[in-house]
Amino acid sequence: METTLHPPGFHELSVNVIGCVVQRSLSSRDRSGGGRVAGYYCNDQLQTRSILPNCSTTKEHTTSNAANLSNSRQAPVGQATRVTPTKHRDTKQYKLSGRRKSKVQTGSTTMTERRREYYRMKQQRYRDRQRQCEEELESSTRQLTEEINQLKRHRDQLTFQAPRNLTIWIVATEYLRIFSRGVFTRDDINPNDLALLDATMARDVLVEPTSGEDALIRNWSLVTQWFPDVLVQLKQLKQLTKNSLIASITVSFTISAAAMQGAFPHLLNAREGSRCAQIAERVWDQHLVLQGSVCFDWDDKSKQVIRLHHQVDMMSVMLQMLGNLEDVALVFNGAHVTPECAVSSAL
Repeated sequence: METTLHPPGFHELSVNVIGCVVQRSLSSRDRSGGGRVAGYYCNDQLQTRSILPNCSTTKEHTTSNAANLSNSRQAPVGQATRVTPTKHRDTKQYKLSGRRKSKVQTGSTTMTERRREYYRMKQQRYRDRQRQCEEELESSTRQLTEEINQLKRHRDQLTFQAPRNLTIWIVATEYLRIFSRGVFTRDDINPNDLALLDATMARDVLVEPTSGEDALIRNWSLVTQWFPDVLVQLKQLKQLTKNSLIASITVSFTISAAAMQGAFPHLLNAREGSRCAQIAERVWDQHLVLQGSVCFDWDDKSKQVIRLHHQVDMMSVMLQMLGNLEDVALVFNGAHVTPECAVSSAL
């Protein structure tokens, strides 16, 4: 009957036999990261074994083992107790994870540097394009401005018409007004005034010692560069003949550094202590007021000026300033301006 109700080998596999078997320690495979569940023991299972029939000895042994295990690990009943893996395994895992982490950090740093370099080059190309665009716009603006000024001058020349009742008196007055404060370049002249000069000055107008309207403007440009504060004032107009008129004028300017360098370079470059150097010190920064005249010769048929003669008495003022003719002679000997305050023919 017992043979029928119990399987073979029942006595070898009874509760008494199995309950007395001491549990083995965890293997190295169970200690790995993937077998964490195997490292925990539930106290409820240990307590369950104690209530099995015919196992009083096993019950006491199991209960004592469970109590000892619970006290040694300081874990409450009903909670899982984890078996701590060996330190050798943790050190190895730490070393491996550290190597992987360093490789990941190195790769991340390299990618970051590459990305920064890419964006840096991209920003540089963008700035270069912006700078090139600005330069092209500035160049185009300057070119358009020059073209606009040229077209304005051309328009003024086309629209300007000389008065039908134009006389030598009007021409002389307008001429002295245009050059009352000198002129640095041809572009400084008002387009309407320039058109008036073109209409009233003959193409080969005689301007001693040269001829032509361009030579006239060039002489005025040199005088203005030498004496930037030049001022020409009309005092009186007097008709000499039917086609000749003389204008009495007053010319004032200061002998500044520009005058010494342009009109009297031999005084500026004189040896220190020489007589010319002493004269240069005496005339430097002196303000001169000169008396002069401008003679106009008129062609009644073409209604144009055919000859201009400028004469300003600079000799008398220099003589009054220096006190002797020898020093006055040294002033004009090698100067680029004549005693009549005209540009030297050597230039």
